[in-house]
Amino acid sequence: MKDELLLMRDIVDCQLIDSDGERVTKVAGVEADLREGGRPVVRALLVGPEPLARRTGPRIGRLVEHITGGNREVRIPWEQVLNAGPDVDLDVPASATGATRVEDWVREKIIGKIPGSR
Repeated sequence: MKDELLLMRDIVDCQLIDSDGERVTKVAGVEADLREGGRPVVRALLVGPEPLARRTGPRIGRLVEHITGGNREVRIPWEQVLNAGPDVDLDVPASATGATRVEDWVREKIIGKIPGSR
């Protein structure tokens, strides 16, 4: 992996690929530590509707958090990332990240309520 990454170019909006080679979701944001006098250090990748909505602005972010209950954000520790760019490869299966819980929630709460969807 590169020693230096440009977060918006190399990580955000990139496709997450799990250890089985399956497409998981897209990276919506990055969580980083700011070090005094140094460069930021990435701690986790953020996926889910909340970090994506926060990118559009605080009002939309608050609205989406209200709708989803504020618990749909998933943090994937940076230690689980093998490679970044053009996709972000993980060293764990999708089920171990929790990243598919948003899709599971949509399937259960929205799609499942549509007549004939089962």
